[in-house]
Amino acid sequence: MNAQVNELQVLEQNVIVAAFSKVGGTDELYERIAQEVRSHVPDVSTKKGRDAIGSLALKISKSKTLIEKCGKDLVAEQKAQIKLIDDDRIGVVKKFDLLRDEILAPRDAWEKAEEDRVAKHQHNIKEIRLHATEGFLELTTAEMLAGAIGLVEEVIIDSSFEEFEQEAKIAKLETLEKLRSAIAAREKYEAEQAELERLRKAEQECLQREHEERIAKEAADKARIEAEAKALAEKQRLEREQKEQAELAERQQREAAEREARLQAEKEAALLREEQLKQQAIEQAKQAEIQKQQAIEAERLRMEQEQAAKAEAERQAELARQANQAHKKKICNEALKGLLALGVDEAKGKEILQAINKGLVPHVSIKF
Repeated sequence: MNAQVNELQVLEQNVIVAAFSKVGGTDELYERIAQEVRSHVPDVSTKKGRDAIGSLALKISKSKTLIEKCGKDLVAEQKAQIKLIDDDRIGVVKKFDLLRDEILAPRDAWEKAEEDRVAKHQHNIKEIRLHATEGFLELTTAEMLAGAIGLVEEVIIDSSFEEFEQEAKIAKLETLEKLRSAIAAREKYEAEQAELERLRKAEQECLQREHEERIAKEAADKARIEAEAKALAEKQRLEREQKEQAELAERQQREAAEREARLQAEKEAALLREEQLKQQAIEQAKQAEIQKQQAIEAERLRMEQEQAAKAEAERQAELARQANQAHKKKICNEALKGLLALGVDEAKGKEILQAINKGLVPHVSIKF
């Protein structure tokens, strides 16, 4: 290959002039150079091979420039042959451009394929990280977050990612960590919202009961007032009748006596009815107050029971978490003892166990 390239560099002017001096001479020169450079076998698998392709293409361009310059000089020197030489110059320049593109084609194809390969891996890694963007984490529900975790967990990271395998594993691990943290926070938020909604409903029910009790009390007060007004009217009527009877006493003494006795009996009955109505109103008010106090006490007992149950659930959850931590610590200590028995020092053993827990050692995990 070096011999072929050197021949391209030492083209003499008389050779080029001779090629321009006859019809088809530049074609013969082109074919000879093309045959020489095409005999080079391109190797895109190594940087040296790709650089060699570029170097060969550069020397083709230099040969083209030399031929083009010589042709222009001949045009200036030989005005009579300018059309023939100029046509040959344009044609051979185009052929050299095509030849250069032909020689560069394998390297260009390799570079495009390499660019597409890298872009594909980077796109796949970006797709993994899209599940943990701030916008998605803030606007989604716990159920949707659980679905996203399932999708990310299904992504298989293996040698198909080539040199991006480690970056893809880190992206998957970080994405899952963000999603799991987000789902825990979201579940807590949704539970708090559900509790707030329950308390709101309880408050509405309490307000409704108070409204109904107020209506009942107003009805009782209205009945009492109506009864008192009726009794007063009855009393006024009786007093009016007594006055009339007094005026007739002289003329109708006997009838007055009988009427007085009858009126007295009616008066006593009216007073009795008035007293009975008052007692009924008092009893109704007492019963309404008793029912109100009973409802308040029942609600207080219910809230105390709910608070006690919640405190007990939190205590049980804390005990379970502590037990789980103790169990994991025990398992890790046993695993560390096994590594120490194999000759691994304690610091290195702890580092190995931490790497396994973080999922950085493929196909290896600790069974708790």
